[in-house]
Amino acid sequence: MGGGVLCVGRNSVDFVFNVDLGRVGPDSKQRTGDPAVLIGGQCVNAAVTLAGLGCAVFYAGVVGDDVNGTHVMAFLAERGIDGIGVQHARGMANPCAYILVDKVTGERCIVETAPEAYPRFNGKISEAVWTAASYVYFDGHEEEASLSIAREAARRGIPTLTDAEIATDGTRSLLALVDTAIVPRATAAEIAGSGIHGDMLTALAELGGRRHVVTLGGDGAVGALKGDVPIFVPAQPCVVVDTTGAGDAFHAGFLFADMEGAPFGNAMIFAARVAAAVCATPGPSLDRGTLAALASSLNRETWLYE
Repeated sequence: MGGGVLCVGRNSVDFVFNVDLGRVGPDSKQRTGDPAVLIGGQCVNAAVTLAGLGCAVFYAGVVGDDVNGTHVMAFLAERGIDGIGVQHARGMANPCAYILVDKVTGERCIVETAPEAYPRFNGKISEAVWTAASYVYFDGHEEEASLSIAREAARRGIPTLTDAEIATDGTRSLLALVDTAIVPRATAAEIAGSGIHGDMLTALAELGGRRHVVTLGGDGAVGALKGDVPIFVPAQPCVVVDTTGAGDAFHAGFLFADMEGAPFGNAMIFAARVAAAVCATPGPSLDRGTLAALASSLNRETWLYE
């Protein structure tokens, strides 16, 4: 595979607890084991998946100036992700996330922390990274920097893909600039004012871009090339252990398949396979062996669309 992927967005240190989510509420209390401590964040989760699938990956975002920030940098290096685009938040603690994963269903609840004055990413990307990048991924956060980078990517003819976890003015502006948008159902429905598949895809297309996918959780995903007939892809079967990072894995799987030349519908199918593999595994990331096997499974013989 030629070129690399520039991943722009957030990172965090995740403390993951296995609990009974049905018992979580006001004045509730329950006992659980020590948390698993993982490096995550939407952008880093996607970057790790892309690196494991075989892409050269460059991470651009803000990392804290504490022991957790040190852990983030070490993790990026260990996973083969180039941190040349990192901006350090001097004297500030790295953001963390406390993730409650249901013991039975694998569904999760997330509480994120970051200092009020934590800096936003400045958007500075070196010419060396621009020269190496053949795709840009945004996690939908760091809106101002992402808009600037998306404009530069468009000027250079580099394709772009974004998540859109929340519907803000910045989100809508970014959706107008990128080539591909992969949006969770709740956000797409808010933008469209409707949860009907066709309405959501039409509303996204009206904002801009040429390819749009709405992820539907356990119900699969629906997507369309602008002005074309929607394609529905069911979720891949798996025994759900932990849904943390499933959406990020879907984005990375789609991007990888697209870089490999897979038609739109096949990229969606591969993305669903990667997401299912993450759901069947504790934590937001897959090991290198599993990702390598997934990458090897992407070939023309398995394509359903041309």
